[in-house]
Amino acid sequence: MATKSYIQKANATVPSKAQIEFMNTEFIAFIHYGMNTFTNNEWGTGREPVKYFKPADFSAKQWVLAIKSAGMKGMVLTCKFSDGFCLWPSKYTDHSVKSSPWLDGEGDMVRELSEECRKEGIKFGIYISPYDMHEPTFGTEAYNDFFVNQLTELCTDYGDIFCVWFERDESGQQKYDWERYYKTIRKYQPDAMICNCGPDIRWCGNHAGIGRVSEWSVVPKELINDAPAALLVQPDLGSRKKIKKAKELVWFPAIMDMKMRPGWFFHDHETPNLKVLSTAIMSYFKSVGNNGTFIFNVSPSHSGRIDRKDLEQLVTLGAQLELEFKENFAENGTFTSSGCSDELHSERFINSGKSYFRSAEGSRKTVITLDMGDVKSIDKIVLGENIATGQQIEKFSLYYFYNKKWHKIYKGTTIGRKKICIISPMEARRLKLVIEKTREFATISEFKVY
Repeated sequence: MATKSYIQKANATVPSKAQIEFMNTEFIAFIHYGMNTFTNNEWGTGREPVKYFKPADFSAKQWVLAIKSAGMKGMVLTCKFSDGFCLWPSKYTDHSVKSSPWLDGEGDMVRELSEECRKEGIKFGIYISPYDMHEPTFGTEAYNDFFVNQLTELCTDYGDIFCVWFERDESGQQKYDWERYYKTIRKYQPDAMICNCGPDIRWCGNHAGIGRVSEWSVVPKELINDAPAALLVQPDLGSRKKIKKAKELVWFPAIMDMKMRPGWFFHDHETPNLKVLSTAIMSYFKSVGNNGTFIFNVSPSHSGRIDRKDLEQLVTLGAQLELEFKENFAENGTFTSSGCSDELHSERFINSGKSYFRSAEGSRKTVITLDMGDVKSIDKIVLGENIATGQQIEKFSLYYFYNKKWHKIYKGTTIGRKKICIISPMEARRLKLVIEKTREFATISEFKVY
């Protein structure tokens, strides 16, 4: 049997159903809340008295409705930050809400938020820091037992979890038993995606909410699990040059993060420095719209509620995103192509949600033309590959027809699950996608115009 080429290996590397589901979530809230909220710090010491934790007006409903208003479909909560304080009454430490004045020690913030998320159709995820500045066993083998016990509590007592976020720790103080942690999650939450330090979803390498020029989901296996962060910040992770040298390839898509405030936790003096709407919108375009997932940090205040100004920004963000994608002008348009692989994968299935377009075998260049029927005022074109069959497109261009000629309006490299192509505002009726370079074939499931 002939050895598969590296391109064939890349094309055989496809996402799991859970990875596809995670990528389809698109926009997620990161909630940083804990002891730092009450000490006005970003990084604590683990020695903070539990009496400090006393939100006077906590409302799980307000948090969930706020992120829902922004168009987010998931929430990842910092159940335990590096100071070791737990937002649930863990049986394995007293450094938790059960020892705090909040609700006389009877409260469970993880439970309230997980239940409220389910009520509102928001996916619930957990952040649990392996690094623990409070726990006495940290730095010893016994700590791995302690951590697995806490991880098991979160994975068994709070319903379905769609994401487990592990923060990286390169201090060398603790030898983490990562494989044991991953097995624990797979046992109790098999569909949960392990993010940042894990095998399923990778951090993109910056906190600006912006992906690479070419953001590949197919990358060398050396990048997964506890790979050094230095590997993840490289500008090129999945080009032909990178995958040709790799011993093994994996589907390892990116998540892009950005903070609403300058810090991760709420600090009253930072209120005048909230991210402006245009910055958040552009990060959405360059994350969700660049083959990634966008996780946007929200910092509730020490009162237990999201501050009024933050709330206003979230509501406005959601309204603006709804306006940006209100009407798809391609919905009633007509597609034609230079050739498809078969009738079940022709251009008529683009945007259908039932199948997808696949290029003709052996085609060096694929052209898909859209006639919207009438002239439309447009400024965005959204493209998407059928990632269930991998990621193949390496170079493409977009054109519009004007004055009897085709004029180039955009050029790009990767598309992946979704590519939001921002163009200069224009009037157009006919558009053309030219796929110029692929890894043997091309698929298009989405071609929308706004």
